[in-house]
Amino acid sequence: MSFYELQAPTAWAEPPSIWSSTSIDDIEACPRRWQLLRSRWGDFARFPVRPHPAAIEGQIVHEALDRLTRACGQRGNPPFGGPEFAAALKDADFFPGFARAVAEWQKRLTAHPRPGPAFRLRTSAEDLTNRAVRLFRAQYKPNSHVSLHGQASQHAFAAAGDGADGADLNVLLAQRGALSEVKLTHPELPFLGVLDRVQLSGDSIEIVDFKIGKPSEKHRRQLVRYALLWWRATRAAPTRISAQYLHGTESWSVSTSDLLATERALRLELPLLQGMLRERPARAMPSDLCRSCAVRARCDAGWHRAEEAALVDGQGDAELLVASPPQPHGFMASADAGRSIAVVHASSVAPLLPALTVGQRIRVLDGGWQEKRTRLEIKPWTEVYHIASPSPSA
Repeated sequence: MSFYELQAPTAWAEPPSIWSSTSIDDIEACPRRWQLLRSRWGDFARFPVRPHPAAIEGQIVHEALDRLTRACGQRGNPPFGGPEFAAALKDADFFPGFARAVAEWQKRLTAHPRPGPAFRLRTSAEDLTNRAVRLFRAQYKPNSHVSLHGQASQHAFAAAGDGADGADLNVLLAQRGALSEVKLTHPELPFLGVLDRVQLSGDSIEIVDFKIGKPSEKHRRQLVRYALLWWRATRAAPTRISAQYLHGTESWSVSTSDLLATERALRLELPLLQGMLRERPARAMPSDLCRSCAVRARCDAGWHRAEEAALVDGQGDAELLVASPPQPHGFMASADAGRSIAVVHASSVAPLLPALTVGQRIRVLDGGWQEKRTRLEIKPWTEVYHIASPSPSA
């Protein structure tokens, strides 16, 4: 059976054995999406998301900016052109990284296992570099008051990983003033985190995470969880958490009562989330995210939300019943309430489609509506899924 005919995973994903802040947030947003993406589908160990070139290009730029933001943050956001900024560029592998990322993605796209046309990135590494530089310059606020002493202290950062226990971490922090890339696991809960930076501010401990994009409540929650990990590992409670963005810093005070409340929430939440993921399928949480969800064709609960949302930007997600035998350039179908739809495509697209028969119910992703939604064009990147009635994912 082809990938587009499979109605459900051939092996369901198991819940995580250890949780991160990101996995908690992703599963809270929609347990079913997390589960379907990580389940086995026939020959595919995971749902084989077919990336779009524009999304990949954005990801390359995002990851480069993320690396540079962290490298600059570790140096106190040095001014442009100085030796500290040059060192940050080198540590982030900023300029060479674009050519390598483009080459790696071109190779992955060429070998991608999903049916359909082969995609290639059309934007050069040089153009992506220029895009990232413009974005960085527009948002970055350097600290022009970084002193030589301050710069030297930045070099004193120590990377602390799994091998350091609580006493070692306290000693290292007292000696160095700041630690970076601290990987910690909660002593009782299956929860871990990698803290970008832990620093002393007078007698107080501050947890810092480097971010790009806009401030988010999710970032604050993540930092409170990280402060909890530090407290449980060292018995020294942080009093401040900060998310450092390109354009500035968002900071919050944190108390032991905040940390205890976060720990209580994790004790309750992790078993509940694990229980949700043991359902087959897991509960769906329909939201605006359904429009871009890669597994929406296999989720009845989110499908209709996505179908309506697609109309806003003129895209064609549609559930149809095949009404005539497919021809080289298309076929007739019926939609809700018996509405007749002409499904059309170029002859070169026909071999990319799964086998279709009259009476077969299908879901079309990323087609194009025409003529007041009486005509649906299937493009080379459009996908057509068989669906059962009712679907096992209901």
